[in-house]
Amino acid sequence: MASMTDTFHQALQHALASRNTVSIRNTLIEMLQRDPTKSEVSAASKVARKIAQDGDAVLISLLPDQAGAEAYVPTARGAGRRASNYLTVDEKIIKDLPCRVELATDKWDAVIDEGMRLTQQRIESDPMLSMFLPNWKAEPRAEQRARLAAKAAARP
Repeated sequence: MASMTDTFHQALQHALASRNTVSIRNTLIEMLQRDPTKSEVSAASKVARKIAQDGDAVLISLLPDQAGAEAYVPTARGAGRRASNYLTVDEKIIKDLPCRVELATDKWDAVIDEGMRLTQQRIESDPMLSMFLPNWKAEPRAEQRARLAAKAAARP
């Protein structure tokens, strides 16, 4: 018998094969035919992180209206305004929402950096956004990794 982790991995990979953006929770509901428990959601989230670390997709947090028709919309009061975790290979979503990317490997860095550059342009060209986000600056992922590695190496 396959472990719960293996089963979730297969379900998420199968869902990604048929759709560009997959709700982790919705995939569990489809697979289990019921609402998943907290431990099942936790296990599926760990599997999604592993898939993202392998470079097969990007783990991203989206509001239901940002994820499109595939979006899982929880039924709890006010839950439609809360973000959920998704695995995506849709470059348009990643470029439009770079700050919501939770986990991606080097394979996706150029796409995410392009999204950050586009976001920076939007903020600079919109007076309201630039007023609300006066110090927001996009930092390319490669530079961020180098800065964090240098900071970690400097610690004794």
